Amino acid sequence: MTESSPFNYRYFVGHASKTGGRCLDYGCGYGTTVLIGRQQDIDIWGADTFSGNYARWLTAVPSEVKDRVRKIESGRADFPDEHFDFVFSNQVLEHVTNPEAVIDDMCRLTKPGGTLITAFPVTETWYEGHIGLYFAHRFPKGSALRRYYFDLCHRAGLGIHRGKHSRETWVEKSGRTLDDVCFYYSRARMLRAVEKAFGAPVEDIAVNYMRTRLGARAGRLPPFADPLLRFVYHKRAGEIWCTRKSS
Repeated sequence: MTESSPFNYRYFVGHASKTGGRCLDYGCGYGTTVLIGRQQDIDIWGADTFSGNYARWLTAVPSEVKDRVRKIESGRADFPDEHFDFVFSNQVLEHVTNPEAVIDDMCRLTKPGGTLITAFPVTETWYEGHIGLYFAHRFPKGSALRRYYFDLCHRAGLGIHRGKHSRETWVEKSGRTLDDVCFYYSRARMLRAVEKAFGAPVEDIAVNYMRTRLGARAGRLPPFADPLLRFVYHKRAGEIWCTRKSS
């Protein structure tokens, strides 16, 4: 539901390519991963709400994969139960008001023994990636202190998507972004929801993500660097979990 970095697309498609089965990008946005996956002959599909703030995204889905992208309506993606071997969601769960319901629907779509990988920020994450400021999501909604912090950061040259707007407009739009489409939940709440739905513990794969992203450079890191890599991922990006649905 948010568009994320090109590496993230490649990372999830890379996992999909290893599955050898039917895959779903739950919250696929513009359908980028579906297009990349189909170019690699992966049996991959996508689903998103395409409503409200995301209504225009449907028109941006590439024509080559429009027949593989379906809507999520009334909290359910338009696919049969237990239809996919691998389901993933990339920066989706922070954009929904009922994460437990979304997790339940992803579980519904996953075959017994199938895999879920999900990545999303949580309340404990330091960096707020939608406006590009640390701790921006920690301030009370609409507070004067938050507005002052945003204004100060803009004056210091911090934040993203700044070039098109005046400082005042950027501060206002950034606040609306957090208030209207970003909803942060605690790590503990999300962990309970995933493990309850899938009936299995989650595996933290932050180190795998970081080492994959570093590529050849990761080979020069000592094994004891892994805790640091995990710390950096969690504070900068949030959580990235893998779990297998109980049979």
